[in-house]
Amino acid sequence: MKQSSVKWFGYLFSFVFLITSCAGTELTHKQVNEAYKGKPVSNILVIAITGNEDSRRSFERKFVTQLKSAGVEAISSEEAISMPADLEMKKETILNAVNQFKNDAVIITHLIDKEEKEAYTRGSEGHRGYYGFYHSRYLYSYAHDPGFSRTSKTIRLETNLYDVKTEKLMWSGQSKTLSKDSKDQIINDVIKVVINDLQNNKLISPK
Repeated sequence: MKQSSVKWFGYLFSFVFLITSCAGTELTHKQVNEAYKGKPVSNILVIAITGNEDSRRSFERKFVTQLKSAGVEAISSEEAISMPADLEMKKETILNAVNQFKNDAVIITHLIDKEEKEAYTRGSEGHRGYYGFYHSRYLYSYAHDPGFSRTSKTIRLETNLYDVKTEKLMWSGQSKTLSKDSKDQIINDVIKVVINDLQNNKLISPK
């Protein structure tokens, strides 16, 4: 009974460790235009580039919500621009929108890469000498392996912030998310990381 408890505790620990070590979002690449650092913008047009209209709306809405929570005025392209059927906005259309809504910056996000992997983790049991280890691995590998499998998603996005007047790049970041979470949670995590870095570089004012 004791060995069984230890064994299943080992499975549980391995499972929790796998989840916590694999989840999360980070900026893997970042570029800051020093000419703009410390000069926060206050009104941003948010654009997501995607071939899926629902995904675009969802991403932009969440970005606008988080920007407003950070004290920055923002509007989505969904609200500001009548999107054509092919989802490609012309430059003139974007310029008309930023003039109408008095945006001083445009932020654009697009998907770089998406990858899904299924990983299988075998059960674990304490070592009891070389034969004990061999015997336990034989049983669990070929007889009744109580391991588990899970699918992990790696999402890479690029986000660029542009000054409206000069059209120059103010900030650029590439995010990497490795997570089993839902699409909504991944989007929220990416946006949070981007906003935090923009605040740290004083490109948007912290609330």
